[in-house]
Amino acid sequence: MVRQSRLRVQKSKNYRRALFFVLFITAVAVIGWQVDERYQIVDYIKEVISTGKETASADDMSRGTIYDRNLKQIAVTMARVSVYARIKEIKSISETVKELGSILSLDMVRLQKNLETGSLRVWVAEDINLEQEDALKKRELPGVYLQREQVRFYPNDAYAAHLTGYVDNNIGLAGVEFYYNRLLANRKIEEKTESSQLNYSQDLVLTVDLKIQKILEDLVTDIGNQQNVTKVAAYVMEGATGDIVGGAQYPGFNPNKFTRYSPEVLENIFLKPIAIPPKFRLLLRDAANIYSSIAAGLMSLPWSVRIFKTDLGSQLRLWDWLGLTEQWSTDFSVYNHTDKHKETDTRPFPSSKYQSYGLVPEQATPLKILTAMAGIFSGGNKIRPHVVAAVSDAESGKEYLLNANETETDLFAEIVKEGATEMERMLRSQATPGSSGALLFRDENLLFTPFPWGPEFSSNEMVLVVIPADITTLRMLVVVEGQPEFPLPKKRLKNTFLEKRIGQIIDRISVLQQIGKSVSDVVEIEIKNVGNYPLKKNVDAPVPDTLNSLGKGKVAMGKMPDLKGLSLRRSLQLLQHHNVKIRFRGTGRVVAQKPPPGTSLQGLSECLLILEKVEDMKIEKMIESGP
Repeated sequence: MVRQSRLRVQKSKNYRRALFFVLFITAVAVIGWQVDERYQIVDYIKEVISTGKETASADDMSRGTIYDRNLKQIAVTMARVSVYARIKEIKSISETVKELGSILSLDMVRLQKNLETGSLRVWVAEDINLEQEDALKKRELPGVYLQREQVRFYPNDAYAAHLTGYVDNNIGLAGVEFYYNRLLANRKIEEKTESSQLNYSQDLVLTVDLKIQKILEDLVTDIGNQQNVTKVAAYVMEGATGDIVGGAQYPGFNPNKFTRYSPEVLENIFLKPIAIPPKFRLLLRDAANIYSSIAAGLMSLPWSVRIFKTDLGSQLRLWDWLGLTEQWSTDFSVYNHTDKHKETDTRPFPSSKYQSYGLVPEQATPLKILTAMAGIFSGGNKIRPHVVAAVSDAESGKEYLLNANETETDLFAEIVKEGATEMERMLRSQATPGSSGALLFRDENLLFTPFPWGPEFSSNEMVLVVIPADITTLRMLVVVEGQPEFPLPKKRLKNTFLEKRIGQIIDRISVLQQIGKSVSDVVEIEIKNVGNYPLKKNVDAPVPDTLNSLGKGKVAMGKMPDLKGLSLRRSLQLLQHHNVKIRFRGTGRVVAQKPPPGTSLQGLSECLLILEKVEDMKIEKMIESGP
């Protein structure tokens, strides 16, 4: 009995303590609320923390501008400025409404209702421009405050979005922006002979050309609008260096509003494993056979009349050298060993005709397929695709090159170099010839994915395009995912639309690639109006000339303009509305042209431009050189 009595007493004491604790917390909360209502302590602390975060972010993680290879802006960091009011500090709501309404162009009736709701703090406007911000600072309205935060802005909207990626709270979540996190964290670029410390502001120069990017965006959109097509992607890469010149995907997304899109749209399908079409697998198998014959000293006859003996060991070495089966990283995505990059359950629909592919992988990401197809024709270069060309230190003006692919010196690289010519012959025998010497190699897969309720059918079509561009050959890979027609036809008809549409852009990409390589030494950083978020768009503004070109090109319509001294870019702008094929030799500025200035363009089919670099020019040549 005594023990039970003690337990009851102990429980009663615990109950009283708990009740006292609750009453104490309630009293503290009420007093704290009254003090905050009078002195706005919580808001003050929030502002101090917010300011501290903004300062720390600006000091520790300064995310600079991202440019394309012609120094046109792709991503910039801007100030997002919002306006809020503390009601208890406002002396006259009516006067404040008049001032705010006139400066910010707001509905004064609605604004007054919001300020009179009794809330302690009211948000007035978001994303005000620089002129409005300056006007509010000059007025110094009591109780009206500005909140600033640094945000990422993409002036080209959806262009190259799957390559560039996006940012949230100053943290890159995908693409180049994700890679940018490492640069900002390390702030150090290792060079061949020395390490150089970068300062706070780092700008990135990409290998992407926005003009070629626009062509790819239009291409994937046109293909994506075709019936039964679900996803399309097209990437262009320099075959000898691995530079990604452009990459587009349909459906695309706007990185300024990335939270509005589903994960399926945000996913880069070029980084997702898919089934390799049969013709591509055969091309890889035959490449391995050619290289094994060269290694054995047996390649005395052309591949077309030689019987190969499959060497599985040689195949494995080739896949590893090409990067088809190994794990490797890019600067716009990271390959790892997680489930995200494992092979899918989707498989090719069984064919009645058996074909041996040796150890050629059944699946790979389109990026790896494009890399492998570039590698077997690379002439000994071990290709790894990349988008970031250089990091620029905004304070010192120094530029540090990144991701340079170097020619391998091992024995296998020499074998690949020796077999490149034979591989080109084999590809030409199987590909469809296009304009300007281009080659189109196409195949498709009928796929199925097993489910408990039955198989789900799909298709993927793949086109490899070899685009000659004088300085370096481009490799483009177009991947089209869609839904097959039902019932399945016994014999599938070839889709000619795809090849025709690709054929329409080959010449334009080839010319723009040559221009990009020719004028890279004279382009200037794009100048845009400074302001708050969002920046006014001026995407198509021409790059300023470094030489004085006033008066040039002002001739009668239908006449050949005087192009001497102009850049190739400016020359093409003056001739773009005339149906004239342009050929050019050299790099730099125009020193001679054929036909001469003033010649009628009517009936003219071709124009020849001779270019030289600025440092090689002579005044006499500029004045006296003829066509």
